[in-house]
This record gives sequence, C-alpha cells and structure tokens, in this order.
Amino acid sequence: MVSAAPLTPDDRFAAIIDGLCKAVAASLGRGGMTGPLIILIWSRLRRMATRFTRLAARVRAGKPSVARRRPASSRPARPRPPRLPNRFAWLPGLVPPAAAYGSQLQYLLMDPQMAALIAAAPQAGRILRPLCRMLGVRPPPILTANLLRPRPAPRGAPSRPAASGPAPAPAQPPGQPSAPAPDPRACGPPDNVA
Repeated sequence: MVSAAPLTPDDRFAAIIDGLCKAVAASLGRGGMTGPLIILIWSRLRRMATRFTRLAARVRAGKPSVARRRPASSRPARPRPPRLPNRFAWLPGLVPPAAAYGSQLQYLLMDPQMAALIAAAPQAGRILRPLCRMLGVRPPPILTANLLRPRPAPRGAPSRPAASGPAPAPAQPPGQPSAPAPDPRACGPPDNVA
C-alpha cells in the first residue's frame, strides 16, 4: 500500500477554489445568478488560484519576489472590468454552499505551513484577503499585520507634528473690533432681542 504525499498549502488552496467554482457554476438560475455573473466570479476565483500557485512555487524555489509596480505612465489604458460585490460574506449569500469552502479556507489559514508561506511571501495577502472577505472569513493576524503600519508621507510634503490641544483661534482681520466673549453665567436670550 502506497501512502499519498501530504497536500501542500497550495494544493489545498487549489482544491478550495475548484470546489467554489463548481458550486458557483451549479447555481445558474438560482438566486439571481446569471451567466455573466457566474463567469465573472469564476474568472476571479481562477485568477486567485493561478496567482497563489505561482507564488507558492516561487517560495519553494527560494525566490519569493516582491511584486513590482510599473510606473503609472507606462500602464496601458484599459476599460474597467465589471465589479463584483464588495461586502463581507457576499458569496455565501448568493451561493449558500460557498459557506463550507469559507470554513475550509479558515482551517487552511490556521495551518503552520500556510502561515510559513505567508510569512515568506507577504504579498499572498493580496490574494487571500479578498477571498476571506468574499467568503466571510475573518483574516488571521498574519494577513492584517502589515496593513496596520502608518503610510509614509508623500515626497516633498512637510511633516507636521501632531497637535496637542485645541486649535488656535483664527486671527482677527486688522481694523475690525473683536467680538466680546460670551458670559458663561448668562442664561436666556440677550436683553435686546424682541
């Protein structure tokens, strides 16, 4: 009897995506699921699987490259693709069997091998966080830790110390009398109001 090799985190991730794609495809005509919406969801899930598989292969090869962004001027102008919903747990609302795959994803994210892969390639968060949101899974701290760092100030922006106290009163224009401060002991309307 030959025992099967244990599944790697990317194998398990691919199995979750495969199951989700099948559940989405089976929901045609139910709960407002139209063909174009199914294709959009299916394509998004497949892109996530492909990106994660490539990233895991780079980590195993010892070169988890950091994602590089092209300068804005060299990006080709493309029409904006149709948008999927963005609320928390939107996919199980449309495809109820997706909730089971959310549970599997949550279990996978607790696996020490998966945590090691995410630590080696923090850019995995760009794939996993949207999937967590889609399925209603609260991301573990390893996926949210790098989101809590303050963003650096833009180049050339003057740095301002944090204000400690109330803001100073605006300066009075020259030549105008200043308004008297209200009396805190006064109660009721002023005497000159009819």
